[in-house]
Amino acid sequence: MNKARKGPAFLVIFLMLLLIAAYIYAAYQTVKPARGLICNGVFVETVNVGGMSEDEARTAVAQYRDEYLQRTVEVDVNGKTVSATLEQLGYNCEVGDVIAKAMQVGKDGNPFTNYAKIREIATTPLVYKLKYDAKEKKIRTFVNKKCKKKCAKAKNAKVKRENGTFVYTDAKEGSTIDVNSTAAQIKKAVEQAKSGDAIRVKADVTIQEPTVTKDLASRCKDKIGSFQTNFNAGNVSRSKNLSNAARLINDHVIYPGETFSVHDTISPLTEGNGYYAAPSYSNGEVVDSIGGGVCQVSTTLYNAVLKAELEVVERSPHSMVVSYVKPSMDAAIAGDYKDFKFRNDTEVPIYIEGGVYSGTIYFNIYGEETRSDDREVTFESETTQTIQPGADKITYDKTKPASYTKVTQEAHVGYKAVLWKIVKENGKTKKTQINSSTYQAVPRYVTKGAAEGTHAASEKSQTTKKATKEPNATAKPKKTAKPKATVKPKKTAKPKATVKPQATAVPAAAEPTTEAQ
Repeated sequence: MNKARKGPAFLVIFLMLLLIAAYIYAAYQTVKPARGLICNGVFVETVNVGGMSEDEARTAVAQYRDEYLQRTVEVDVNGKTVSATLEQLGYNCEVGDVIAKAMQVGKDGNPFTNYAKIREIATTPLVYKLKYDAKEKKIRTFVNKKCKKKCAKAKNAKVKRENGTFVYTDAKEGSTIDVNSTAAQIKKAVEQAKSGDAIRVKADVTIQEPTVTKDLASRCKDKIGSFQTNFNAGNVSRSKNLSNAARLINDHVIYPGETFSVHDTISPLTEGNGYYAAPSYSNGEVVDSIGGGVCQVSTTLYNAVLKAELEVVERSPHSMVVSYVKPSMDAAIAGDYKDFKFRNDTEVPIYIEGGVYSGTIYFNIYGEETRSDDREVTFESETTQTIQPGADKITYDKTKPASYTKVTQEAHVGYKAVLWKIVKENGKTKKTQINSSTYQAVPRYVTKGAAEGTHAASEKSQTTKKATKEPNATAKPKKTAKPKATVKPKKTAKPKATVKPQATAVPAAAEPTTEAQ
């Protein structure tokens, strides 16, 4: 009996389910999107792509994206606004993937699930979000090149000397921007921005205080070092070089902890920078070169710095002695391998005043005098060794007669010397070595005639034996029978007393650059 009843019941249920399925299928057929079209109720951001074909949706969404990329990001840097569009910051978005997903809505399941999805989005639209890729390098470049310009460096108070009186300007605070932090803030603001909202960012800025205030600068008022040397004003080109280099150094301020370089300040030694050809040292010879004479400028400043008792960072002697100061009191300039540098190791700015007048070049150094009134500082040059020049260096000129002789360069005596600093204070004397210097000896340069048909050949053979005097053999005939009279002149061509000291000197031939003397 029960079995008989269950049979019709199952049949009824089956038929009902079949009817429901048929109804749903029929209903789905009425609501499903047409072939090649997106289901109604689908959005990409704010773009309603329902009922659109794939190409139509792609065009509509791409237009939305392009408009979105023109949105402006405003960065506040010290109260000043710097702007850039998202496109300029490197943002972009590919719309192909999201369009492909939209095309599958209501199509990728069975009729029942598809119908359920379509009914759902009919009341609650399905919205796809675009994913924008940011190029962080471009954002950092924007911050570093555009935003950073709104951050000025702190300016120290300036020291000027006008008509013999010091004038001090106010210091100004500056700021620095943290590029990475600001770039990260821009990226975060873009990600969190809602449609229609302005995208604003405040840059990560740190205030930078000046290291030298006006009060500190005003302490630079005392002359703490001074020195002058003389030169031949009749040598016009050399005089102009001295004047030009002194002008370039004059009015310089060296702040506490800074290092001053003469080479960097007066370079380049070119005609375009106001220099002329004048005598210089090069490979043991005196030759003309552009900027000749500027070593006297660095030497004069060196001695002023010594008297100011500032820290000398770099100083080199000339290859040969100079006439305007004693040995070890010079400071050569040559290319980029010989320079005079000193550091301001005081607490206040150092001001350099320099110039030329009536054959004199001078430098005054100003700062704050902190030394006691009874402190007396002097410097003493001591020559520890004298090096005599060797035999004449003879050049033969075939265009001149044998009787022709011309000294083209006088000999230079070489020296080894030290410079002592002597300080007398509180009844005590302290002596300290400042430097040691070696100056090479250079022979006399002579040009002799050697025209054809003259007796130059015999004269040449004699000078190769001994250039400074005739052999003793001619004075004492008895000794000519012995080989010693002939051998001795040959040995004097390379005397031990001359060769050994030269080995310890600084050889001019090793110097790649001309010294400005």
